[in-house]
Amino acid sequence: MVIGILAGVLALAVAITGGVIYLNVNKDSGDEKRADKLPALCGNVSEAALAKARTTNPNGLMSRETKLSKGIRTTCSWNQTKGVDGSGHRATDVSVVNEREEAESAFSRSISMHMGNTQGRALQKPIKGLGDEAVVILIETTSAFTEMTVLVRKGELIVEVDLVGWDAGLFTNTKPDLDELEAAAKGIAEDMVGKL
Repeated sequence: MVIGILAGVLALAVAITGGVIYLNVNKDSGDEKRADKLPALCGNVSEAALAKARTTNPNGLMSRETKLSKGIRTTCSWNQTKGVDGSGHRATDVSVVNEREEAESAFSRSISMHMGNTQGRALQKPIKGLGDEAVVILIETTSAFTEMTVLVRKGELIVEVDLVGWDAGLFTNTKPDLDELEAAAKGIAEDMVGKL
């Protein structure tokens, strides 16, 4: 009888622990929806593309227009919305730079900078049919943190989409699905470039 009681208590403890772990892994991440105003150019990215990237919360603190010596840089940033974008972590940053006559060399410099990332191994592949030239770059690391970048040149404009994050695992964070991450980053780039 004592063994039966102990077995029952142990089973209950395992069930409670499993429930707590499950709820913790699947709890919503992010912040309450904000009404931050972003630069007008950020409106090129649709709500559907942001939802696919799981970053529907505008981040006004990280979004701005900056005058450069030879053009303008517009930066747009979004994070997760609590109760909307799921668990784990995602963040999206988009920059659009008008490089005037130096766009081709600026595009090459941006690729080189990403490929020289010392935090992990950079993998690059071209994207056909997006702007005048485009590439997607994955920074492969041993941690769950994953960074996917889409770089596009369209005329004198350079568009960079950075989508980063990880998924919540049972005992530790896990890498997100790379195909989904790439599709989301490409979708945002297509939205932005399509309306420039």
